[in-house]
Amino acid sequence: MYYLYASNSRMDYKGDIYYIERVLNGEIASFSHIVDRHKDHAFNLALKICGNREEAEEVTQDSFLKVYRSLKEFKMKSSFGTWLYRIVYNTSVSYIRSRKRGVLSLEDFPADATDFASISKTAEEAEDEYRSSLVNFALQKLNEDERGIISLFYYEGMNTEEISEITGISRPNIKVKLFRARQKLLEIIGKVEKKKLIYHE
Repeated sequence: MYYLYASNSRMDYKGDIYYIERVLNGEIASFSHIVDRHKDHAFNLALKICGNREEAEEVTQDSFLKVYRSLKEFKMKSSFGTWLYRIVYNTSVSYIRSRKRGVLSLEDFPADATDFASISKTAEEAEDEYRSSLVNFALQKLNEDERGIISLFYYEGMNTEEISEITGISRPNIKVKLFRARQKLLEIIGKVEKKKLIYHE
């Protein structure tokens, strides 16, 4: 697992370039600081695209191995975070395309929010979990490019220029894909909510 590369703390992080230079100078252990700093964001992006924790962990591990092996190719004047995201994005998309999956049906999502309730949760917490699961479910009905773009824009707070640099998709096309992906998400969520209403009738 890629977590084996991680250090125990993010305290006193001295910056990506500092640790990259140390790794390139033969101090391999310094790579653990880079992994520890970026692993959560890398995993979250992989998870949004893959939709499965086990697959996301595999993709994240593979991505950091690619980063390590290609570190000497990184241009120090550019953003390491953007370079890393590009590798995670491309690895995630390639992973999904290499596996043939059936399309999720609306029946795959539970119609009742109480399915998310437990003794340890309040009604509000159960509803929040339901909403989060609903959005994640809807994301998985989008194609891998749309999932990646939506995740980078809404979850990582990136602008269209940054997303274009990561995905290799032009800014105008990013805007079009964002609009279409949002419309699809709303449509899917609307259908699930309609099914929920029918369930309660």
